[in-house]
Amino acid sequence: MATILIVEDEMIIALGACLILEDQGYNVLLAPDGQAGLAQALAESPSLIVTDYMMPRMDGLTMIRELRARGVTCPIVLATSVPESNITTDPGSRYDTYLSKPYGDDGLTEIVQRLLNKG
Repeated sequence: MATILIVEDEMIIALGACLILEDQGYNVLLAPDGQAGLAQALAESPSLIVTDYMMPRMDGLTMIRELRARGVTCPIVLATSVPESNITTDPGSRYDTYLSKPYGDDGLTEIVQRLLNKG
């Protein structure tokens, strides 16, 4: 069973994503911000990470940059209401796909299944 880490500061969104993914049979971990997400990702080695962009303590792109610098290669989904064209990234903060908020059950499930079945 794949483990998915949800990094999200809005608890209602985090719990909703958790329920959606648990219903699909995934083991789900939650972190309330990028700093906690970084620590949990390094400790738990999830199969996939879904992270918000704008969060307190550490934003999603900074967390991604730190994870990639530490050799974490699992797929990462950047989920945000900020249009992707407004997000400035660098090679160190690369994510695998963008998910526009608000997202529905089908949108989240489809992306997770697609990314986990790549390899």
